[in-house]
Amino acid sequence: MARRTQAYFPLVQALRALAALSVAFEHTADDALAGGAPAPGLHAVLAWLPWSAGVDVFFVISGFVIATSARDLYGTMSGPRRFLERRLTRVVPLYWTMTALFLLAAAVLPHAVNGVLGGPLYIIKSFAFLPAARPNGIIQPPLGLGWTLNYEMFFYAVFTPFVMLRRGAAVAGTCGAMGLLVALGQAGAFSGVVLTMWSDPIVLEFAAGLLLAQLPGRVLLPGAARMALVAGAIALLHLAPAEWPHVLAAGLPALALMVAATLGQTREAPTGGVERALVHLGDASYALYLVHPFVMRAAGLVWAHLGRAGGPEAYLIVSLAVAQVLAMLLHTRFERPLIARLRQRVSVRRRGDLAQPVR
Repeated sequence: MARRTQAYFPLVQALRALAALSVAFEHTADDALAGGAPAPGLHAVLAWLPWSAGVDVFFVISGFVIATSARDLYGTMSGPRRFLERRLTRVVPLYWTMTALFLLAAAVLPHAVNGVLGGPLYIIKSFAFLPAARPNGIIQPPLGLGWTLNYEMFFYAVFTPFVMLRRGAAVAGTCGAMGLLVALGQAGAFSGVVLTMWSDPIVLEFAAGLLLAQLPGRVLLPGAARMALVAGAIALLHLAPAEWPHVLAAGLPALALMVAATLGQTREAPTGGVERALVHLGDASYALYLVHPFVMRAAGLVWAHLGRAGGPEAYLIVSLAVAQVLAMLLHTRFERPLIARLRQRVSVRRRGDLAQPVR
């Protein structure tokens, strides 16, 4: 995510951190309870909210940040290429690294991997961010969490050509294209794996983020209204009827949380230690999202070796704490330096390439 956007919206960083942690919590809690150990308190907390809705928060954030961080690219001939360079250098290195590590682990410890993986073409598609089905029919890459990155890359692909337009037209064009694709999908126009997945209504959450990004500076909500949005979002997550479509049951609360986070007073930089800590946690949220399954599996092996000492709660707390620390280290020592080097090479390669306005 663009550093400038993070500085202006520190509460978005807090949401990123909470979204990643909520997904990690659900996965780790499910794993902790898989052995059937009695843990009524953990069962109750797990059932209280659909913690996986953190993914929906990520999608709305992504739409918002993309619209905002591309503000220096709109209406330029080089904008689409430069946009893709930024996004690919941000998303690809860590995902490819973690996918490669997962495949290596699957080859060395096949019994530690859930499910059966596909053949070479399936593996190639996973590195290309193309949806592909496993032998059991589940549309999921080897590193299961990568299904969200398939949506993320689809969103970038749709948005890229529109960057050549002015900001309002770019947002309108992207939202229109995604809305049309969803409408066709809901009408049964698609049957293949790729288009069926990309026409899922969940992609409208990216569009919601794009539209929301047009409001800061134009709309300012009082603190009481923003707090009411947060309370309403939590209530909706808890009470949404099971028959509601996912994009309403999880997407609407995610949007409400983002409205609360972005339509207040803005600052040019975080103030105070708490905000700075939230920014750092938000920076490492992508690393936490991708690394926590590895920590979970390793912690599970150690926990089993220790006779499941301390119960599910101890396993959950230790696993999440280790995952968060490892994510911070991974972000600061590997992800951020690698991204900086890649972007420096890209910048050197196109030195002297000035953005020319579209006429």
